[in-house]
Amino acid sequence: MSDLKDRISQQLDAARAIAEKATAEGRNFTGDEQKQVDGAIAAAKSYREAAAGDAQRREIMEQLDAMAGGQNSGGQQFLKFSKAWADRAAEKVMPVGQKALATGNSVFVDVELTPTPIPMGRPAGSLLDLLPAVQHQQPAFSYIRQSVRTNSAAVVTEGAVKPTSVYSIIKIDNTLSVVAHLSERVPRYWFEDAASLKPFMQEELSYGLRAAVEAKVLADINATSGIQTQAYSNSILETLRKSITKIEAAGYEPSAIVMHPLDFEAVELALVTTTAVQYRGLPFDAAARRLYGLPIAVANVQAQGTAHVLGSGTVGVDTDTLGVAIQWSETSDADSFSKNLVLARCEGRYATSVFQPFGLVKATLA
Repeated sequence: MSDLKDRISQQLDAARAIAEKATAEGRNFTGDEQKQVDGAIAAAKSYREAAAGDAQRREIMEQLDAMAGGQNSGGQQFLKFSKAWADRAAEKVMPVGQKALATGNSVFVDVELTPTPIPMGRPAGSLLDLLPAVQHQQPAFSYIRQSVRTNSAAVVTEGAVKPTSVYSIIKIDNTLSVVAHLSERVPRYWFEDAASLKPFMQEELSYGLRAAVEAKVLADINATSGIQTQAYSNSILETLRKSITKIEAAGYEPSAIVMHPLDFEAVELALVTTTAVQYRGLPFDAAARRLYGLPIAVANVQAQGTAHVLGSGTVGVDTDTLGVAIQWSETSDADSFSKNLVLARCEGRYATSVFQPFGLVKATLA
């Protein structure tokens, strides 16, 4: 792609040089000059079309890669803070060919939504990989939450009164909250001298924002009335299995487990120890990081000694349509300006929608 951009620039520069020469001499193009200008413009157009074709092919391949894990039949999308997203953000902050860092104005980078949460055979990289995401035009929104589910359907004899099932729903008013953080102040010329610094800073800002959103989601789940709980029962593995059973007994389909890294380490060590005879044959896929057939998201923001087992479609992440705002400034204070220091602000707006609390289990692992 960069080679095509260079070729486009070369052709346009050649055409511009001819035009400037003719203008300086106060004359029209000669026949040969006109041919050269037309040829340069045609070549630049051809290279630009080739670059657009390359971009389209890459987009198609990314979509095919996302679909490799299976099509999401529910039409859901999942929030991502991937390296590709960070690269696009860095490109907006300092475009290719521009050496100076853009400061002063906010740059909005579209949120990255993927059609499938976890490609087949790969581990979940984040809690956000497991939760469907919804974008909202306004910060204030409402959704419907199921508070009671009592199935009373039964065989009814002729003339008898039909039983009534209770599916109580309530309207929940919610608001997107700003999640944000700042970078430390960095000498401006470091960005101009080190090409790798801007993507590094952008990836770190992305990671921090993602972790904060994950923490907010877990806090919102814990604060929701009606979620189920599971006390510790003999071992972490048994406790998790009982948590899955609670979701299944409530009529939901278990979809994922969220654990702290140290708790997941305890699971793996329990499974590989030579004395763990009772665990042999347990359905665990170390490469795909799946236990009892469910993907495990290892999250540093999860409290150690606690796990969450999620039912399919019971909780989602909300965001706006603006994307993530990134702004670099060297005028945040007089000291920064006088010392040529810049700092970054990275922020977005997010919320959590808990649709069916009874399909979520908070488990105590010790």
